[in-house]
Amino acid sequence: MTDPDQPRAPEPDVEHLAATLRRRREELADASGVRIGRGDVVHKLATHMWAGVAVPAIACHAAVDPLRLTASSGPVTCRRCLGRGRGERDRQTPGQTALDV
Repeated sequence: MTDPDQPRAPEPDVEHLAATLRRRREELADASGVRIGRGDVVHKLATHMWAGVAVPAIACHAAVDPLRLTASSGPVTCRRCLGRGRGERDRQTPGQTALDV
């Protein structure tokens, strides 16, 4: 029988996923921007927390899978990412498809 007061060790599959996400973050750490898959738009790289693990993400939330992100050396071209932090958080960016977030 286990003691309910003792902290439980993480499940192997959860720890494997956490290690994969940590490694992905390290791979993208020096990128000036990221693309979603082979897309043309360069997004601003951000970090989000998931189950206590810092996970690479994009500022505009257009994709949630950090494994789809690829490093890009080009400048950020996503209008939503560029608009963040300038008081335009909830306003639709002209010329870019609206996202349901």
